[in-house]
Amino acid sequence: MQISNNASFGYGQLGLQRSQNSLEHASANIANASVASLKDSTGLNSDNVIRESLVDVKTSELNAKANAKVIGAADDMLGTLIDLKV
Repeated sequence: MQISNNASFGYGQLGLQRSQNSLEHASANIANASVASLKDSTGLNSDNVIRESLVDVKTSELNAKANAKVIGAADDMLGTLIDLKV
């Protein structure tokens, strides 16, 4: 009997990578908007970009936590399957 749980691990890993990419993008937006607000005295557009990017940062964090739970559940399931097989 072949025990394969690679799909769950793969989806969890892919989700973590996407969360990381989203976090990097949001962080770059925050940095760029901060620099732009220093150059522009009004800073209205920069404030909106920073606000939206902070929401994206939190969303990335929640997505990463959810994907870590997927990996943990897959790991637990694989452990259970191995225990049943032995």
